[in-house]
Amino acid sequence: MTSDTRPVEWSTPNSLDPRYAKRVLTTVVATVIVFSSSMTIVSASLPTIADDLNSTEGFLAWAVTGLFLVMAVSTPIMGRLGDSHGHRRVFLGGAVLLGAGTLACALAPTAGAFVGARMVVGLGISSTMPNGMALIMAAHPQEKRGEAMGWFQMTMTGAPVLALVAGGPLIEAFGWRSVFAGLFPLAVIGTTASWRTLHRDSDSHPVPIDWLGAATLGIGTLCFLLFLEFGGSRGFTSSLPVALIIVAVIGLAAFLRVERSVADPMLRLEYFKERNFTGPLICQPLSQFAYMGGFLMAPILLANLFGYSVGTIALVLLFRPASYSVLSPIGGRLTARYGERTFLLAGSILMVLSMLAWIGGAHWTNLGLVIAGLLLSGIAMGLASPSYSTAVANAVAPEHLGVANGMSSTLMNIGMLTGIQSMFTVLGEGRAPDDFARTFVFGAVVAALGSGGALMMRRHRPTGS
Repeated sequence: MTSDTRPVEWSTPNSLDPRYAKRVLTTVVATVIVFSSSMTIVSASLPTIADDLNSTEGFLAWAVTGLFLVMAVSTPIMGRLGDSHGHRRVFLGGAVLLGAGTLACALAPTAGAFVGARMVVGLGISSTMPNGMALIMAAHPQEKRGEAMGWFQMTMTGAPVLALVAGGPLIEAFGWRSVFAGLFPLAVIGTTASWRTLHRDSDSHPVPIDWLGAATLGIGTLCFLLFLEFGGSRGFTSSLPVALIIVAVIGLAAFLRVERSVADPMLRLEYFKERNFTGPLICQPLSQFAYMGGFLMAPILLANLFGYSVGTIALVLLFRPASYSVLSPIGGRLTARYGERTFLLAGSILMVLSMLAWIGGAHWTNLGLVIAGLLLSGIAMGLASPSYSTAVANAVAPEHLGVANGMSSTLMNIGMLTGIQSMFTVLGEGRAPDDFARTFVFGAVVAALGSGGALMMRRHRPTGS
């Protein structure tokens, strides 16, 4: 490969089978939907699970945090394995892990076993997500990728809504284990469909895996995320968080040095010279910073300023994933016409507007503005997320799709976790209207900074120009 990292014209519409492309999209969605369906219901059920397993909510929170940590560390590695040994092969391995982890959750005898099972689920999704996206991208021509990713995002964001609506009564009637018992057959169906539908890899190029690069990136990422986790609870200047951030910086510096020196690096650093690769990696994680941080602030705001019950808060919060899900196919379809830059920039602007709506909603205790903030943040991500995925994919060579998707997913996870911890830190112990307003001002500033990533991208040119 040369140092020229201009977007690669992979194929033309005539060289791909549209019927197979639809089957790939449906099959990948059917496999990973088990993961997305469980996320919201697990978070909502933590008190119930803690009581049943004689544990605490604080410990069981690692069922969510630990899962994201595993995903953030292992996703680039699994993406690189897919590039080297075949995306179908690694995707199928991840599908098996998803099913096994889901069954282990249903049967977990202790809280520690449940947390461990959720981490297995995290490893499964880190295998399926980047390689599943690579399979979708490879099956679609460039002008159809945005639309495909729009449908993918719609199901990924719509499934948690349906799971929350259906899972609540199911847990009340049969207990929390029934949710995982119900998801396990879906995992088996998805794995079987993937094995039967996905074509065997014929164009993979086995190369030595850069294990030293993978190790240094994993250490750096893990220590940074643990720095956020323990810094939020113990204070960022205490000894453990300080030690973790030092190790994180050393690990990431070592990763950059390794990637410059090895013959087959895990990630080719010259891609960062490509504006349509680097721009999205700046823009979207900063939008996710505000998106996730603001979303977790919203239930606290609704409980403290409006006095709503948990059931009422859950209904109000549905405005955000519902708008995200509905707008994703529209954003994906329009991306091909107007370009990724346009909708990444639009997403950043709408995210800032959502923060401004929440500032007003907190300051004046106005429910209408809070709902407007939820709707705007969902619309922002629905329009921008397909553009994020396609921009990164279109900026790299086909043989690097897996690791590129893995890096983008890792940065998204870092953006989300950083937003959660940072905005909780800014809120502090205060629960007055102006305390919430100050927190959303912080989120608005970060989201506005993300627009710089969109602005640095090249303008859209019609396909084939």
